[in-house]
Amino acid sequence: MTAPALIALLIAVGFGEPQARAIADYSGTQSGPKLDACAKSPMGDGLFGLTRQLRRDLHREAGTQGCVAPDAQVAFIAQAWPRYYPHCAARFAAGDLHAFRRCFGLGERS
Repeated sequence: MTAPALIALLIAVGFGEPQARAIADYSGTQSGPKLDACAKSPMGDGLFGLTRQLRRDLHREAGTQGCVAPDAQVAFIAQAWPRYYPHCAARFAAGDLHAFRRCFGLGERS
């Protein structure tokens, strides 16, 4: 997947353009520079390097333990991000473009 394609998916689910770019940059650190939707590592899964509960929730919602399609991963992130990290999501929407990497990536909840 290309960064512009991921950014377009993120914008389509409601993220602003600067936020979509910040998320795409984060995704590159998790799934590799080619934004491999099927990326797996001992630490994470997919475009966003999901771990633990988020990984289980994604696969349950997608109905698969295998590779989850990029559009399904993006749709999941759009609803999971504000649900699991409401304070960070509010800061991110307000323009703190480091909030996604800091909160989602490092597991901070506020």
